[in-house]
Amino acid sequence: MSADHHEISTREVGFWLTPWSSKEEHLPMSHVAEIEHDRGLFWDDVRIESSGGIDPLRISGLSKFHAGSFVAHVREIMGR
Repeated sequence: MSADHHEISTREVGFWLTPWSSKEEHLPMSHVAEIEHDRGLFWDDVRIESSGGIDPLRISGLSKFHAGSFVAHVREIMGR
């Protein structure tokens, strides 16, 4: 996952032994409506909703540090 002032991108690898089979999703920063941080016991999830409301980006199984840093970074970009 990565975020800059242009877009948010995710790349999900299906299986670690076949890294060439992956799914990539991109969401322009101008279409980001909301970012949600779901805290779990061990792992956190991040959900990014678009202004259209269809099919949000979901990033699951993140460490608490990385999820918090990513959410803070995206909110900082959205505030500009």
